[in-house]
Amino acid sequence: MQSAPATLRVYFENASGRVAEHPEGFAVVTWYKGTRQLDDFRAVLNHLDRLLRLRNGSKLLADQRLMTPFTPAESNWVVEDWLPRAVGEGPYRYAAVLLPLDVFARLSTKNVLSESQEKFLAYQFCADEAEAAQWLRQLP
Repeated sequence: MQSAPATLRVYFENASGRVAEHPEGFAVVTWYKGTRQLDDFRAVLNHLDRLLRLRNGSKLLADQRLMTPFTPAESNWVVEDWLPRAVGEGPYRYAAVLLPLDVFARLSTKNVLSESQEKFLAYQFCADEAEAAQWLRQLP
C-alpha cells in the first residue's frame, strides 16, 4: 500500500516551474512542459538557492519529467554561475532526479549533472517520487 503524497508548501512559481518545501525538509523543484524564458529559468533556480540557504537545506528532489532540453544559455548559466553559488558557497549537496521523458532533455540533464559532480554535488536518478524521497531520507 502506498502512502498518500506529501503536501508541498509552494515557495515560488512561474511559467517555467515551481519551487516547494517538502514536509520532510528537502526542497522540490518541478519543471513545467514547454519552452522556457531564460529569466524565468534563472528565477526558479535562484529561488531554489534562496530556499536552501534560508532552511540550511542540502537536499533537492528535482522533477524534470516534463522538462524540455536545456538551451546552451541555460546549461552555461547553471554550470558557470548557479552551481558555484549553490554548491560552492551554499548548503546544496544532494539531488534526487526524476529524469525527463524527452530523450534529448534527458541527455542535456545528464551533461549538466556530470559537470555538477565536479562541483561536489551527489545525485541519484530515481524512477518516481517515492524512490527519490527514500534516497534523500537516508542522507545526513
